[in-house]
Amino acid sequence: MEKENKVSLIKENFKNPMVQFMLKAGMVYVLWELLNWFQMHNAAFHTIWMAMHGTVRDNIVVVAAWLLRLMQYDIIQYDVVILIKGSAGVAVGPACVGFGLLFGFAGLILSYHGSIKSKLWFIPLGLLGIHTINILRIVILAIISNINNDWVDFNHKYVFNTIIYIFIFLMFTWWVRYIEIQGKAGLKTEDNSNL
Repeated sequence: MEKENKVSLIKENFKNPMVQFMLKAGMVYVLWELLNWFQMHNAAFHTIWMAMHGTVRDNIVVVAAWLLRLMQYDIIQYDVVILIKGSAGVAVGPACVGFGLLFGFAGLILSYHGSIKSKLWFIPLGLLGIHTINILRIVILAIISNINNDWVDFNHKYVFNTIIYIFIFLMFTWWVRYIEIQGKAGLKTEDNSNL
């Protein structure tokens, strides 16, 4: 009888939305780690992985360079390096792409309840926002490098990381509130149909 109570308690805990979210988020994290491990140990997958990184990185570099030219900066772009003439410039490496952030954001939204239809518009919106911030980060770092190269490292490591994490937090908060409002609207509709 006690064993049945324990099984019943475990089943009840799995129905808790917070437990379900944590389990799903944990699975997303494990999936991310497996993908990272797999890309390091499989040459074909590594090639595909690095090609995706390269494509996103090249987009960041090209758009950042275009924006700097649009702002009338005299720049030199060589492969993944952008520099305003007379400055040390910035190099966009594989880690600058932000795949972990992109995957993490998508994983958070996928892990939280809500309709697939809603997730299909919200996830790309968030990914576009993260990518846009990443492009602006490179633009601003190139400008900072032109002003005082000693400020680049601090801004790169601390300021922009804080900004991107705040953005992800705000997007996730927006998602949770959106789902909450949708749920309440659904309950009101059900209540009205029962009258």
